[in-house]
Amino acid sequence: MEKPLGWLRTTLLFLIAIFLFLLAIDLVGESVTMLGQDTVRSILLATSNPFIGLFIGLLATALVQSSSTVTAMTVAVVASGYLTLGNAIPVVMGANVGTTLTSTLVSLGFITNRNQFRKAISAGTIHDFFNIITVLIVFPLEYYYGTMSYFSQELTGLVNDSEVASNIMHNSYGIGIDRISTWLVSVLPQNFITVFLSLILLFVSIKFLSNIIYKRLIGSSKENLKKYIFANPFKSFGWGIVITGGVQSSSITTSLVVPLVASGKVMLHNVFPFIMGANIGTTITALLAAFNKSEAALSLAFVHLLFNLVGVLVFLPFPAIRRFPIFLAGKFGELTLDSRLVGFSYILFTFFLMPFALIYFNQGYVTERTYRYESYAGSEVSHSTIKVRREVSDHRLDYLLYEQPSPRENAPPDTMFMISDKQQSFAALERVYSYEDNGLSFEKKYQILSHNDTSTYKLDEVKLEHLNYIEVKMDESIAHFWFDADQKIVIRSEHYDGQGRLLKSSKLLSIQ
Repeated sequence: MEKPLGWLRTTLLFLIAIFLFLLAIDLVGESVTMLGQDTVRSILLATSNPFIGLFIGLLATALVQSSSTVTAMTVAVVASGYLTLGNAIPVVMGANVGTTLTSTLVSLGFITNRNQFRKAISAGTIHDFFNIITVLIVFPLEYYYGTMSYFSQELTGLVNDSEVASNIMHNSYGIGIDRISTWLVSVLPQNFITVFLSLILLFVSIKFLSNIIYKRLIGSSKENLKKYIFANPFKSFGWGIVITGGVQSSSITTSLVVPLVASGKVMLHNVFPFIMGANIGTTITALLAAFNKSEAALSLAFVHLLFNLVGVLVFLPFPAIRRFPIFLAGKFGELTLDSRLVGFSYILFTFFLMPFALIYFNQGYVTERTYRYESYAGSEVSHSTIKVRREVSDHRLDYLLYEQPSPRENAPPDTMFMISDKQQSFAALERVYSYEDNGLSFEKKYQILSHNDTSTYKLDEVKLEHLNYIEVKMDESIAHFWFDADQKIVIRSEHYDGQGRLLKSSKLLSIQ
């Protein structure tokens, strides 16, 4: 009778932990929207530099010792509209590196025994090397080409196109949670107190959830872990996903293997696939946090998953490549035999000095332009605004769309887009469009009937020249777009039906 009661108690505690986690996510979003304009501006400007965003994610995770908390918090802020997808991606990458500090610190517990410390620091730092190498691969792809953003938005589009998933996304998962968070925000005296308490609740709920599952899933079966989990790389990888997905913390599961390697019970090359699986398992937290949130929040959760998948696809299928991080970790462990200060120096350099150096050498300033439009759809007239933010040292543009003529300063946008400099795309009032000059295709399924880059548009006393013009056959209609290829933004658009009747149009009124 004890076992059924034990499982019932675990289930109830698990449901309570899930409820607290969802409440914390909702409360973070509610409280961030209540912050003052100066605070919001500082958040936007701080993360506009991707190197600073990377450092913020790394440092925040190193401090709270939980990438799950940092990624869940970032998803909540993106869902609130105060952080764009493009700015949030480096934060998530930094969180993946920052979480590796935990296992490295655990290895310091073996510092009194030289041989055990060598093995322990090797086991601790192999997680570091894996994530650092993955960042070195993925970060430039995102920085120059917007690869992660593109694929994550494509996945989000597939989810939204799925009827079942769409119902899950857009039906409220608990009206009570919304009401509770709204009530708490109204009752608590100051916005910063609300933000602080919501972050504490988020951290506690994740720790509460991980402790419940840890005791039930792992508990006293550590000997079985050693015997069955590390039998072969793919089995080890699978168990890494399952266990970490359960305990909601890669810090716990990767730290678990450090003593096993230090004692010589498990070899270093056997735990590496398990660590890769742990990286995939921890992405469940961000996906859960994005549940019923905005498209940008869901895209960020997919970025977290894609980032870790890239690392797995690079190393897991290829034994020769898989040996490279193992070799680095082993060599680093040998260095600690000569001087144990090497371990402390490594932590100081990797998690503090290097990020500050990257920030110092990649400083830039942000430019912002505001485009105001007038749109017609039949007899209805509407006005909207797009703010285009660009950092001089960056290679992407962030678009904040407001469905109003003059939004208040630092108001959350209704929609956010991000386009890389390398993409053949432009932002319109309804969405981002992509095209191919060479293939004369538009959105990969429509035909470009005519195009040129010599069009002009007169705006008061300003004459915009060398605009790109595209005429497109879109199903039963014909669309005309005039856009600025440098700022990647629409200047004018017209849509006609098959009989040549104007369906809708938009035109630029002013640029500030």
